[in-house]
Amino acid sequence: MKKHPVAIMVFVSLLIVSVGASVAYYNTKSFGFDEDAVIFKQENDGFTVFDYKIYYDDIKSYYNETKKYVPGKSYSTGPYIVDQIREHII
Repeated sequence: MKKHPVAIMVFVSLLIVSVGASVAYYNTKSFGFDEDAVIFKQENDGFTVFDYKIYYDDIKSYYNETKKYVPGKSYSTGPYIVDQIREHII
């Protein structure tokens, strides 16, 4: 057994909290009188998370400011999504 399984425990905890929040949000929105619940949706001008619209133009300044601190190459399990977001921001 590992001595310090902290990283795995944090990951599992975040996974449980995010799934729980998604289910609670969807149930709340679908039983209410509001429009359909949108958990995540990507569009040409931005993306929507929990019905909160984030435009690429709005986050362009934050991206340009923080890209000097981010490594040049990064590896991801979903490179297609990362490449699409970078194309819209740049």
